[in-house]
Amino acid sequence: MENRYIRQERFQGVGEKGQEKLRISRVTVIGLGALGSMAANNLARAGVGFIRLVDRDVVELSNLQRQMLYTEADVKSQVPKAHAALKHLQEINSENAYEAVVTDANSATIDSLISDVDLVIDGTDNFEVRFLMSEACLHHKKNWIYGGTRGSIGMTKNFIYGEDQPCLRCMMSYDGARNMPTCATEGILNATTAILASLETNEAIKILIGSDAVRKEMLYFDLWQNRSRKIPVVKNEECPVCGYGQYSFYGKNTGMQAAELCGRDSVQVVPAEEEHIDFMSFAERLKPFGTVTVNAFTLDFDDGTYGVKLFKNGRAIIKNVLDANRAKSIYTKYVTNQLPEKK
Repeated sequence: MENRYIRQERFQGVGEKGQEKLRISRVTVIGLGALGSMAANNLARAGVGFIRLVDRDVVELSNLQRQMLYTEADVKSQVPKAHAALKHLQEINSENAYEAVVTDANSATIDSLISDVDLVIDGTDNFEVRFLMSEACLHHKKNWIYGGTRGSIGMTKNFIYGEDQPCLRCMMSYDGARNMPTCATEGILNATTAILASLETNEAIKILIGSDAVRKEMLYFDLWQNRSRKIPVVKNEECPVCGYGQYSFYGKNTGMQAAELCGRDSVQVVPAEEEHIDFMSFAERLKPFGTVTVNAFTLDFDDGTYGVKLFKNGRAIIKNVLDANRAKSIYTKYVTNQLPEKK
């Protein structure tokens, strides 16, 4: 029988034993945009046995410039990225197991996403989620890989659980990180995300098979300027997170949450409590206020000024708005106030 992994097994760093370790490994990829979708693609082709695919959004036309797993058919069907990724990866390697999870990674959902896997890969574009991921992985004693891009710049760091290892808070503060330029302001080259995702998955394979070649430093590169360097990151003994166990994000779910989506003129709103919305009856409630369309995954509403893409668990993306408070008000008007009263 032909061995699909024969070239990988012939590489001395992996071999047959390493390939078997990959087969029984479990990975969660959080965020299936340019980084996460390519990381998932690489891991699937490499033979990682279980991949949990987590994303909160649907495939849009502007994604196709850099999110190489998806197609125009995915855009037309408005399929969630997690389900689109699942379909394509099953076609690429049906020997692996996959789980598609259409949800927001937040303090209410993070435990279920990472507690039963060996490694977590960052494919997000949101530092609040990254700091949550860092604290949750520390709490659950999980290794994870950070990756961030903008323009022609990429950065990645392996965070390996252990007493002498730093966490994300050792490397940067949240206030400093959230004020960094983003792909929304600086744009993004598809080569940047492709290379960074490949670097992440290369390290993932090393971590999963127990290689001693795992990189300890943060790797920084600028493709346009042809520069790269390794930046040492050391543990801060006074770090409030890994030094004293003081979490700022993990276990801090309080009320309705809103977060801007990078480059989208949209804000995601997550209710304090998960809902179970019947789209057909909900569509009838919204028809007097605007246009409503429904598919298997989402309900789309447009009042002529704002758009609402609603998921069955109550999470929504409010379109044509930048202010989080305004997005919450729209959500309250068209979602919260239209839900039947709970008995």
